[in-house]
Formats: sequence, C-alpha cells, structure tokens
Amino acid sequence: MKKGISLTVFIGLCAVGTYLYFDKQTQSETVTAKLPIHTNNVASLSSVTEDVNKQNTSKASALKKLRLAKLECEQQSIKATQAATDHSQIDAALKQALKDGLPLSEILSYSELTKISYRSFESLLINAIKSNAKEQFQYADSISILKNWQGLEIVDYFDADTVKKLTSNAESLNMNTRSIMFDVPLPEQVNKTALYKLLDNTDNFNTYLKSPFQLGPSALISPSILFILNAHSLTETEFENAISTKDFTINDIAIAIKSNLPNTYITALIAQTAQLSGVPTAMSDNFIHEQLYLNLADVAVSEFNVPILELLNERGIEPTNLPDVFTAMDIALVNLKGSSNSQVQPIENKHRETLKYLKDKGYKAHGEHVRGTSEDRLLMFKSSFLPNSLLFVGEQFAAKAFDELSDIPLIANKAAFKHQSKDDSAISDSLRAYEKQKQQFKPADETCQQVEQDLSNLEAIKTRSQAMDELTQLEARQGPLTADMLQEIDPMLVHYWHLMHFRDLRQQTPYQPDAFKEAINNNDFNALATITQGAKLSTHQTNLLLAKTLENIEQMNAIWQSRANPTPPSALYLLKNLPLSDWQSLAENGFDFSLTDTFDMDMYFYATDHSNKAIEFLIKLGVPHDFSKPGLDILDQALEQSYNTQTLVDYMPNTLKLVNHFEQNHFSRVQRLKELAPSVYEALIQLEPKLTPAEGTLMNNYQYSAL
Repeated sequence: MKKGISLTVFIGLCAVGTYLYFDKQTQSETVTAKLPIHTNNVASLSSVTEDVNKQNTSKASALKKLRLAKLECEQQSIKATQAATDHSQIDAALKQALKDGLPLSEILSYSELTKISYRSFESLLINAIKSNAKEQFQYADSISILKNWQGLEIVDYFDADTVKKLTSNAESLNMNTRSIMFDVPLPEQVNKTALYKLLDNTDNFNTYLKSPFQLGPSALISPSILFILNAHSLTETEFENAISTKDFTINDIAIAIKSNLPNTYITALIAQTAQLSGVPTAMSDNFIHEQLYLNLADVAVSEFNVPILELLNERGIEPTNLPDVFTAMDIALVNLKGSSNSQVQPIENKHRETLKYLKDKGYKAHGEHVRGTSEDRLLMFKSSFLPNSLLFVGEQFAAKAFDELSDIPLIANKAAFKHQSKDDSAISDSLRAYEKQKQQFKPADETCQQVEQDLSNLEAIKTRSQAMDELTQLEARQGPLTADMLQEIDPMLVHYWHLMHFRDLRQQTPYQPDAFKEAINNNDFNALATITQGAKLSTHQTNLLLAKTLENIEQMNAIWQSRANPTPPSALYLLKNLPLSDWQSLAENGFDFSLTDTFDMDMYFYATDHSNKAIEFLIKLGVPHDFSKPGLDILDQALEQSYNTQTLVDYMPNTLKLVNHFEQNHFSRVQRLKELAPSVYEALIQLEPKLTPAEGTLMNNYQYSAL
C-alpha cells in the first residue's frame, strides 16, 4: 500500500508541475499576443511617461497607458531574466576549451571577467566537464525505456503496474528530473531470478537513464547499475561467473565503489572494463548532493578505499592533483564531514590510511589555519572550485580530529593567473556575447522604473509597508488604537492593524499537541470528539481540525460543530479552494457558514475570491453579513476588485442586495472608479445610482492586500 501511494503522489506532483509549466506558457503567450514585445520598445515606453508627466491625457487615459506599459515592462523583465540565465554560448565555449585540452586553471582565469547571473563561472565549468563526460556513455532519451528493461522487478517499486504508470507519464517525469528527486529503497531480500534477468538486457545493459529516482548512491539507473547495487546477494564465485560475458563502464565501477561492494567484486568488475579513464557521471548527476570526480581514483578516495587506489594506480589511474583547482586531498576532507560544516566525523583507520597514502604521494589540501580565540584554534579546509568542500575543524571542539588533520600540507586558495581583460579566445568571445545579451535590456529597466513611479503617483495608493508605518506612528502619538478609530480613516487599516497585533495565534490548551495531532493523523474520531468537547483548542489545533473536516465532511462535521467554547480558526481561506459542491455538502451536513476567523472576517470575505456563485450560495443560505463591523466589508471588496480588474465584478448585483446603508469609505472607492476607471463607474451607477459620490469626495489611499 505504501508503495502505491508514494509513487502515485510522486507522479501526481510531476503532472501538476507539468500543468503549471504549460499554464504559465499559455498565460505568457496570451499576454504577448495582446501586446507585442520588442527589445527596442524603450522609445514607446518613454513616450508614455512623457505624456503622463506633461498631463497631456486624462487620469483614466493615463492609467490605461501606464498599465499597458507596466504589462510590457513585465514581459521585458521576463525576457531580461531569460537573457541573464541563457549561458548557452559560454557553455559551448567551455566544452570546446576542455575538448581542446585547455587546463582547468587556464579556463578559470577568465572567471572574473564577467558577472554571471544566477550561476557562477565555476559551476558552468563543472557542468561543462560533466556534459563532455556524458558523451562517452549511452544515455536513454526517455523514461519510457523502462518498458524494455528485463529484471526491473528486482526493485519492489518497479513492479509491472508501477512501470506502466511511470511510462504513461513519461513526458511529465522527464521534465521534472531536475526539480524533484525520489528516493527508491533497495530490496532487503534480493530476487535472484530478477537479478540474473538484468544480465539479459543485451542491447542496453549499460544504457543510463537520468530519472527522478535515486537508488543508493546513484542518480542514474541502468540494468548494469541495478545489477551492481544488488550484487551483494551473490557469492564471489557466482558474481564472477555472472559478469564473465558482460562489459562494464567506469560508471558501473564508481557505483560499486560508492555502494561499498567488496573489493574482490570491484576487482572483478575492473577486469571486465575496457576503458578505465574518464569522468564517471553516475553520482555527479545528483543535483542535490553535487559532486565532481574526474576519475575513478577520486571516487575511491571519497570512500577511503586504499586497496582500490593501489589497484587503479597499477592501471595508470591516479587521483586528481590540480593545486590551482582542487586535489584528491580536498575530496577526502569533503567526505570527512559529519552532520554539518562545524563537525567532522570520527576518524577511523581507513581515513588515516587514505590520508597517509595521499600525503606520501605529495598531495596537499586547500585551506588555512584561521585565527580563533586564545583558547581555540580553527582549521578551515575549502577548495574554491570543488562543490560543498567547506570543512571547519576546531581544536577545542574536535581535538582528536584537529591533531590528526593539522599536519596536512596546505595550499592557499590564491587565484591563479587572472586575465585582466578579454582576449581573442572563444571563451572571451562568449563572455562578450553574454554581456551584450544582458545589456540590451538595461535602458528598458530604467524606463520601467519610471513607469512604476508614474503609476504609483497617479493612483496615489499607499503601499502595505507605508500603511504599517503609519499605524506605528499613529500608535506612538495617540496610544492604543481601536478598530473603530481606524475604520474612520479606511477599513483596510483595520486589517493591517490585526496583522500587526495578532501574529501569535496559538493559545495554550491542557491537552498535549502531540496527542491531538496523533488523533488527527490516525483518523481517531472518538479521541478527537473527546478532546474537542473537553477543552478549548488552540488556533493551530482549530486549523488542523478544520482541514480534517474539509477532508472528511460526513465523519468530522459533527465533531467540528460540537467544539467546546470554540476558538476562531485563522485558516478559513481553505474553503475558497474547495469546489462549490463541497460547500453544498458542508451545508447539508450542518456546517455553520456564519462563523468568523481570528481577524473577524466572515465567509463573504473569502467567497469574493471564490466565485459569484459562492456569494449567491451564502445569500440563499441566509448567512448574515455584518456591515457595522470595522474592516473591509463585501462591498469594499467588490469595489476593490472592480478597480483592480478594470471591469465591474460579476457578484456586484448580489452584493448590493445585502447593503442597507452606504458608508463614506464606499464612496471614496467609487470616486477612484470615477476618476481612473470611468467605464466601470458608469456601469456601477446604472446598477445603483445612490452610489454617486458627492462633489469633492476624495479617492481612497489604501488598497486591499491579502493578509
């Protein structure tokens, strides 16, 4: 059961991710279709700001122009971000430089010539190394290859039904391999029949799939890797016989080393591998635990496996030793890290043997003795190129480790030769092209800042932070504020005031939270009924109970309704995400829609973000709406949304049915429509002439911002 749920949820996440991706694309395309975007539209944007500043147009006309300009600026911003994140020309230059044999230290000498956005020059170089390395292996194009693999059932999660579901969602899974990783456990009891069937994958035994699945140390899967990960179930003789007719790659050996397969097995694998040089990619494709190994000896160092280091040495494979970049000693120290950078795991004999092996061969580590307190000395190891290599070892808190590591020869992280200016190399050309690519959006950025300022000046709306500052200053001058005082200024301030003074919503309760959560998690309805009827719940517990009620209306609604001295929830917003049919089910089961939340906001407040039918549903249900309470009422919200969308909201007719008396804050919001959205204003006045504001009515200065 656990297996099915986990994979179903995972596939669902990928599908949602795909939906959101395409939904974003569709929205972007729609906007672009309405307003063609060009990178040379700076002149047209500038003319908009000039018209507004010269007051050549009415306020409403100016607002329309500025909003269109803002929309164009948003599209320009998207394009600017795309330009800044497009490193394709640099990537290509780095890959070619590596293929041409340019030393890493020489390539890194270009790193300070251009500011790379969202990434670093070093990370681009690491990716180029990995990308070139992949060319020596055969990679699958799609997760659909799982349908062709024999013996896949060796992993419990990959039964026939699950594989069918996975391959039917191949496109969404392929898209999400870089954003989601899913740990798949290896079997405790190995199915030997399935294990031997993996060897029958003749054509794609070493075909690697870059998938969302992480099995043991591997971010890649293949029949060969699945075989190695489960090979411990075979005797040494069985293993040697099984692999005698198969060819393996350095990826397979790397996984064997990282999964601590016995050295006799690894030795047998090495004998079956024609090409031992090159960069293994099986672990470095893991974007969560980014690693870089330039050869198999580096992998052996990471596992402190001296016998395999010696064997590889006999085959001409030595650990990396690039003093200006990183060394195998850096790799060893990275893998000595404990649970955090401030800790080092207990040093064992295998660690000592590996460190001695490297020291005897002249390897040094990048690092320095950091001046600590008079009672403590600190040793810092860090290669500026190797990912995640930072390690601190303090004499006071890790005395044994400090003593054993303090005699490691150190190399300062001094910069190698740095180019002072771009030359005529392909790397310099790519950096110039990247700079030009980014610079084309600079003039638009400056103009768009002016558009934002002009729009702000025209609307004269105070930002949320400005409103909060006003409240703080008002409280300092007048002492404690009240909701009624703030209502006189603007109902929006009431909501900001609530936000300022009611952040701590958790209340003490005699019951242990763990007992309540356990009852929630276990669907123990009897325990929940006992708890809720026996004591006042905290706001947090009330929110949990509400969420559980919305999940299981028939079982939970009676428990929800029978709460003793009920605490208002702060999560009424959960209902606006439910379909109206669920609202109907709640009503049929006796759910009280007249409740209010911690901020004294009722269901109408959230229904306005749901639909016109939700408003109509509450009206027909007879749910009251108290217009006398301080804070935004439903008409305030209808007017706010009408202004924001520049069209009269569809629930306005139903809203007006509820109103008996119009307040000054209503008229100030109508005045905003009159000045800045006249067509919306005319439609509103035709619907309700009594909302015509008196001469001299000022626009409101505050706009709704969700809490």
